Amino acid sequence: MSLVGRQLVGTWVVGSATTGTLAVLFTLDRGGLPVSPLDTLPVLSLLGVLGMLAALFAALGLLAWGTGEVSWLPDEVRGRVLWTVLVGVAGLAGWGYAAAATFAGGFSLPVQLVLGYVAGGLPFTLIAAMLLRPVRVDAVAVGVAVVLLLAGAVIMDGHPIQVCAGLLWALFGPTVTGL
Repeated sequence: MSLVGRQLVGTWVVGSATTGTLAVLFTLDRGGLPVSPLDTLPVLSLLGVLGMLAALFAALGLLAWGTGEVSWLPDEVRGRVLWTVLVGVAGLAGWGYAAAATFAGGFSLPVQLVLGYVAGGLPFTLIAAMLLRPVRVDAVAVGVAVVLLLAGAVIMDGHPIQVCAGLLWALFGPTVTGL
């Protein structure tokens, strides 16, 4: 397999494995909420979330070190660290957007979890593809990302900011009990 193929397939596999597991951790014992708020996660689940995030960035870092020369970023330590941070952070943002769209679309939890494990790596892979040297690959990745963002906005009834903010609030907002 070429370095480009190894980077893109590796990014997809790493992204899907970690985000699928994160989805499971955030939906255990969620009650009527879309996700379990962070402040109510059991300690083991919270440690699992932190471990999965560490594993995601460690695996992306290993991919960057093994395939760094295919990116247009500098082929040195700072370029590889920047690749890891960009792919990890932007990939997580894209995954969160996709999660918000699936919740807004009324997808069942089993379907969401399967999508997490199968397609959870797509946002990470699109960001990695945007950082590849051939400009035509960058353009295709940007085009696919725009189409997916628009499709998500349609699923969220044209209110992606409000839907995403609601999911973030459910995850990070204070849990009110006793009401």
